[in-house]
Amino acid sequence: MSSDYAPQMPDVAPLAEGLASRSFSPGMEAERADAATAAFTRTVEFNFYEKWLTEQQTAREAQLFMQDQQRMYGVYLAPGFAALEPWGEALEQVGFSYEHPVGTFVDYDKTLNAGGAEPLPARLITGVTVTPSFRRRGILKHMMTDSLHRAVAEGLAVTVLTASEGSIYGRFGFGVATRDAKVQVDLGQSAADRLQLRAGAEGQVLMVDPTKLESTIKEVFADFHTSTRGSLGRQAWYWKSRSAQWDPQERGGWNRNLRAAVHVLEDGTIGGYVTYSHRGWETEPSTIAVGDLIVRSEISRRELWRYLGGLDTVERATLRAPVQDPTPHALTNARAWSITGVEDMLWVRILNPVAALEARAWSSDGEFSLSLTDPLGIAAGTFTVSVSGGIAQVTSTQSATTPQHFTLDVETLGSLYLGDVSVLTMRDAGRITAGDHADWGAFAATFDLATAPFCATHF
Repeated sequence: MSSDYAPQMPDVAPLAEGLASRSFSPGMEAERADAATAAFTRTVEFNFYEKWLTEQQTAREAQLFMQDQQRMYGVYLAPGFAALEPWGEALEQVGFSYEHPVGTFVDYDKTLNAGGAEPLPARLITGVTVTPSFRRRGILKHMMTDSLHRAVAEGLAVTVLTASEGSIYGRFGFGVATRDAKVQVDLGQSAADRLQLRAGAEGQVLMVDPTKLESTIKEVFADFHTSTRGSLGRQAWYWKSRSAQWDPQERGGWNRNLRAAVHVLEDGTIGGYVTYSHRGWETEPSTIAVGDLIVRSEISRRELWRYLGGLDTVERATLRAPVQDPTPHALTNARAWSITGVEDMLWVRILNPVAALEARAWSSDGEFSLSLTDPLGIAAGTFTVSVSGGIAQVTSTQSATTPQHFTLDVETLGSLYLGDVSVLTMRDAGRITAGDHADWGAFAATFDLATAPFCATHF
């Protein structure tokens, strides 16, 4: 990586009068979440229309937050300011206490597989809310620019998030980088029409005790993560929920509805696992919801579907899967696999184009330059990319020095980064421009990737 390049530090947007921000690490006091953590968590749940958590549930969540070394950033109302407002007395009487923030923001660090030699550190952003009564006061802009400022200062090349709304984060430079397919699989109603695969069976699928799976899940996911472009390192919640130690509906406690199976390869190693839950006998047709289907062998993917297709009295499976999942092509009846929708999943914000581009995969050798615009100024500049043997060397330059020069914004680069969309599609959408003599075919041959990325980690 070029040692003389440093991204620009973004300005942190100010807050309106009467608001102040503070950050803290989640903590516990006498087996309870401490007051700041409990109030913060309660605000997040209220603003996302989730159930009001009990004291015990909040404590369980706080323990997981601590394992991931999450950092909580809140915007709080100043009591003295509120007292001067006409609504101040009503807030004192019936509102939440001043310990409850009016804006919440959480970030922590994992790794992102961009297709390069090894995953790169990434900052994850979650828990972003603004209390409805205090919108239009610059709260979100302040929290986001503060987070990006810290990430740049700490040397992160990318930051990522998932979005509940699709129109919020583009203005901060985030682009949709991976998508999920919502899938419904017809497993058949009788032995005569059960799900069938083209290839013969290999190895053995075992229904297993999910409470014994934690170490196996970690091992299989580690291989999946290092081999799957778009994958994110998982938070502590996943290890507990996928081994039945955490019920997502109850925010803790054992998930007694969870079932699991593993595929054992011919050499005796475990090639993958699946977790699933029955939706209840009142659901028609009888349906299972697949929580995880993670494999380090494509044989295991096929065999786990053979197992699911053979479950008695189950007629349908639902799951979120890769857009380019190979499973329908493995079935004798591809129509059994129905994509009911495609949704954005991971959004990527490039902070350091030099480090980020050097950490991604490339399809062929080539050289070009990119002029990046950035609404926050962080990654703005011109960058020359030279790819040889699948490895890129990136330098920052003041002007284009190669014949092939392309202009785009940092949001577009975020969408291109993991290979979910092609440069030609973005060109046709008006989001990449170039001179009259640009060789778009050569540019696409180098930048585009043959397969779509997939992120199996929600946060």
